[in-house]
Amino acid sequence: MLEFKLSKAVKRIVIPQQATAEGPSAGVYVLKPKKKRKKLSKSSRFLEKLLRHGATAQRKGVNTYLERHKRSNRKKKDGWLRDLSNNLSRASNKGRKRFKLSKLF
Repeated sequence: MLEFKLSKAVKRIVIPQQATAEGPSAGVYVLKPKKKRKKLSKSSRFLEKLLRHGATAQRKGVNTYLERHKRSNRKKKDGWLRDLSNNLSRASNKGRKRFKLSKLF
């Protein structure tokens, strides 16, 4: 293939192809965008992974609690208060299941 220089403003080059009987058209990449590498020191990689993993687990637990809170509130008068301990324990269990240390190693 021919080598040529392009401006840095050019992100990708796609050549469209015509639709066939099997399905819609698809483009063929001539120049794919380069993926940027994460800039981390080796010593901080594990810590970053641990914190990110913990944050996603926490988000799962909070989202679960909010869903259960809304459901309890719809079902009974002051349902969220009656089901508070049950909803909190189930949501924390979901978050704890999501945060498994075995996934980090």
